[in-house]
Amino acid sequence: MKKYYWMSKPDETTEKRLNLIIKILGDGIRTVRNIAYKLYPNLHGKALDRKYNTTIKDLVKLRTSGRVRFEQIKEMRTRLSNPDGYQSLQDFMDRQEKEDLDLYYSLSIRPAHIKPFEVWYEKETVIDDFEGICMAYDVPSLTIRGKPQWSTIKKASDRLTDKHEILYFGDNDKIGHQIFETVQDYVHYLGCECSFLWCGITEEQEQKYEYLPKNARLDGLDNVDLHEIIKGSVLKYIDADKLKHIRKQQEKEKEDLKNYKLKVVKKSRD
Repeated sequence: MKKYYWMSKPDETTEKRLNLIIKILGDGIRTVRNIAYKLYPNLHGKALDRKYNTTIKDLVKLRTSGRVRFEQIKEMRTRLSNPDGYQSLQDFMDRQEKEDLDLYYSLSIRPAHIKPFEVWYEKETVIDDFEGICMAYDVPSLTIRGKPQWSTIKKASDRLTDKHEILYFGDNDKIGHQIFETVQDYVHYLGCECSFLWCGITEEQEQKYEYLPKNARLDGLDNVDLHEIIKGSVLKYIDADKLKHIRKQQEKEKEDLKNYKLKVVKKSRD
């Protein structure tokens, strides 16, 4: 793991600033911008913007060292998309209105997963593409965005186990691979030793779909190409026989629900 700025011991000036931030926060919750306003009440414009960036770095130091709780900083929280079907037919029936029984039933596909895994990807502009495929197979997915937020990484490190594998998708360029390395380092630093796998974009995929080498961006791919890359990676972690069995069982139970619904409706009319 490389040395990040927030790992170094603060000098005297920085330490005074950190202590002032701790005092401003107390036990409350604030945005980074609000803290910057309190620290630098006489600044505005570009001068304040520069100090705002300094405050972001100071807060990383404070949170990773445990001097400030992660949840004390308000920020745009990237949330995990966590689709899953019902554990059983009875589980579903206990939660739904009788009239809707045959419309919304889906059996969980998680038992067909070969191991616990999630899909993480760099671009917000392709959320629909990733979530659409991941929802079809009950795979949790997470948008990392350009600069991974510490609150997002902290939640992930608390949620994941060492048995999890992260299927990661990013731009095949220098910055894309740097983000991938940083995400791994941050998660591992917070104590979770889950494994990461770069699934795309790879040079082999660029060659297959006729994009320029070491240049393809996730949001630059044709939808058909991107969907094939995502689905191909996900299916490697799905037991095909178990998936087939689950879907067959689901169709049978949906038919049972339809028949049950007809009986209920008929009885209510009588």
